[in-house]
Amino acid sequence: MPASEVLVNVVFYVFAAAAVAGSVAVAASRNIVRSAFALLAVLFSAAAMYALMRADFIAGVQVLVYVGGILVLIIFAVMLTHRITDVKL
Repeated sequence: MPASEVLVNVVFYVFAAAAVAGSVAVAASRNIVRSAFALLAVLFSAAAMYALMRADFIAGVQVLVYVGGILVLIIFAVMLTHRITDVKL
């Protein structure tokens, strides 16, 4: 096995470990903002793994749709509704 394949495998496993650690942080975090940012790390790690597997289209769609759209929407929704319970009527 050439050294370049070993390096690609090591980088792949680093991103896989980052995805697993981020997913554990999403599930274990009690703060929803930290959970959303951990989800960002998971989605970027998944996109990096797709790119390492030479699935460039799926990596691009992962970044554009999930990170660019869904996660930003979640973060804005959390930031806008975070203080809705503090309103005194």
